[in-house]
Amino acid sequence: MKSTKYTRFCRQLFAKTFEKLDIEKASKNRILEKADIAMVYQEYYSMVLMNIIIGFISAFLSTLILYLMVPNDITAFLMLLVSSIVPVGIGLYYIGLPTSKAKARGKKIDKHMPYAANFINTMSVAGISPAEIFEALAEVELYGEIQKEAQKITTGINMMGVDTITALTNAIKISPSDKFKEFIQGILAVIQSGSELGPYFERCVEKYMKDDLIDRKRNLESLAIMAESFVVTVIAFPLFLVIIISIMGLTSEGGMDFGFMYIIAFMVLPMSYAGFYVMMSSGMGESI
Repeated sequence: MKSTKYTRFCRQLFAKTFEKLDIEKASKNRILEKADIAMVYQEYYSMVLMNIIIGFISAFLSTLILYLMVPNDITAFLMLLVSSIVPVGIGLYYIGLPTSKAKARGKKIDKHMPYAANFINTMSVAGISPAEIFEALAEVELYGEIQKEAQKITTGINMMGVDTITALTNAIKISPSDKFKEFIQGILAVIQSGSELGPYFERCVEKYMKDDLIDRKRNLESLAIMAESFVVTVIAFPLFLVIIISIMGLTSEGGMDFGFMYIIAFMVLPMSYAGFYVMMSSGMGESI
């Protein structure tokens, strides 16, 4: 998420409001940096406030039109309900977005750490300096969010004119991944002690690869459990249930009741499939 004309307009509109509020700027800006949201906190939360106002107005006007077309107690209640839920929902979503995005970025960084560390170790063996290593890492899209962290380090060195130690120290402050922080902290400790970086990188690669193997095995076990649950709850159980209901319907005097069958076919099964899809897409099936 980047700064746009709309977000800058919101910041100008609510500038005086945020000047009156005594808010810790550093902590707010830092969580936005961790979430890779390229805005200062005044701009982001001004956008949130404007979105809440727009959401309230839109919900109120749309339900008001419905009430004027069909004036009754139900539409009046719907107008109050929607006008309350929409702005609250928008506010909760955007307020929690930086934290959730920071956590998601941290997981993605941890996922690619073994391979990025291996890349860094290979570059270090060739005698390349840490600044040049991160500059090369910033060009590799394969490592996802780690590339962005490397770009921030490279920007600090090349454009801001800071030294490597300062750039790495700043990277520790704004990184959402504890594993990446520990890795950078180890580089700083080795540099400041005057030791060789090669052995440190080799130990990190070995450790991260072992952890990655353990995570993948755990992930495979979770996938196996989910697959068994899917087969039992969504495939086998409905089939047995349909067979049992059919037999009971044929043997009973009242005949077969198709109402319950329709509920299973058009409500229970689609909801079950949707539930498993949500679980898989939410990250339960990913190795982290």
